[in-house]
Formats: sequence, C-alpha cells, structure tokens
Amino acid sequence: MTPPSPARRHAAPFLGLLLAAACAQPLEAGLAEGEANAILVALHDRGIGAHKESEAGAETFEVRVAAEDFARGLDVLRAEGLPRRPPEGLREVFGEGGLVPTATEERARYVAALGGELARSLEAIDGVLEARVHLALPERRLLAVDEAPPRPRASVLLRHRGTEPPFVTGDVQALVAGAVEDLAAEDVAVVGVATPPPPEPSEGGLVTVGPVTVTRSTAGALKGLLAGSLALNVVFAVVMGLVLLRRRRAGPPDEAEAPTP
Repeated sequence: MTPPSPARRHAAPFLGLLLAAACAQPLEAGLAEGEANAILVALHDRGIGAHKESEAGAETFEVRVAAEDFARGLDVLRAEGLPRRPPEGLREVFGEGGLVPTATEERARYVAALGGELARSLEAIDGVLEARVHLALPERRLLAVDEAPPRPRASVLLRHRGTEPPFVTGDVQALVAGAVEDLAAEDVAVVGVATPPPPEPSEGGLVTVGPVTVTRSTAGALKGLLAGSLALNVVFAVVMGLVLLRRRRAGPPDEAEAPTP
C-alpha cells in the first residue's frame, strides 16, 4: 500500500478548519463591505464567531456564522439595528435621470429626499440605531390670495440603544426646523423608542481549550488543529527515533584502507 504523500500529511491539521467553514451558514447577504464589517464587529463583541465572504459575480458580501449561533446572531442584529442601510437622500432620489416628472411627483420626491437627508444626520448621533423623518409641507400654490398659509410640521421617530435616549429633544427639533423653510421648532414632534441591548453571551457561549478561551463555534476547529499538530509531532519524533536507532545498530563506518606503497 502506497504511504500518503507529505502534502497530504501536512494538510491533515487544516481539515478541521475547512469542515467548520463548510458548516457555516449565511446570516446576512447582499451587503456592502462597510455593512458586513459592522455586523462582524457586533457579532464578535457578543462572542459569536463569524466571517465575511464575497458573493460570486457581485461586489457584495455575505456574513456567515455557525449553525448553532444563527439564532443568537439574529438577536444581535435585531438589537443593534443591523444591517443599517442609509436612507435615500437628495443624491439618490434626484441622481437618476428619466422622463420629466409632474409637479406633484417632483414635490413628493423632494420631500422624501429631504426627510432622508435629515434621517442620515440624526443617525450620526451616537446611540441612535434608526431615524425616520416625516415632513408635512403645505402646498402654497393652492392657497387663495387672502388665505393664511398652514404651518409646516414634522414628526421624528428615533430608535435608540438602551433605555435612556442619547439625544436632547430640543436639539433634534432645532436640527429639523433649521433644514425646512418656515418650520418652527415647536412644530417638530420627536418620539424615542428604546431598544434593549442584545443578550449577554452566556458562559456556555465561550469554551476553554487549554489556555485559550474561544467561542463555541470555533472550538471544534481549534481542537482539530491542535490534534493534527500533536499527531505530526508524534510522527516526527517516532521517525527520528527510528533513524537514530538504525544508525546505532549499523555501528561506526569502516575506515578506508590506507594505500600500499
């Protein structure tokens, strides 16, 4: 029987890692690289091993986790509001060319784009997971000459991390009112929704392999790697022992005979 080649013997320690990667399943797909990186950070902070892979034929990524961590990963994403795709602003709404829109369509697009730009600014506040801005801007051209124009109004919904809001209501009102013509700060309604933090990783989520503490999803791969390395060291020690034993049995080499004069 032909003995295995050295390449196969050296590849054995990495079979555990390959099997672990094959057992992973996608948690989120179709992500930009920044979104994928944010998800990886959130998962790793909660003790969940994950990795990203580029999707074939696209410039997007998917984040994969072990099957036993899939449910916990979804809880983390829900609590952190991930993936966090920015709202459409002026550039996204008006960047695409097309047929000439009607005045009503143009106004609706402008209101939606302005609300998206304000939502982007509010999501920049540390601790705000998601922001939505609804604007009610009256049509001035439909008013009679002696009719007083109605006041514009706005509603802001902010979903934040934890029970205490990370913003001041007056500051949010001033920000929105400053971006909309004739909008008073007192006509901006601000509603905050608290989102509880994701569950802390239990002690069972982390395991100790020798002196190293790793996540449960990577413990099997690490054990396989260590076992393979130990097996290689044992085989190497046995081979070296056999070589030394054979040399001792063979005895010292015969001295060459001196040439006769």
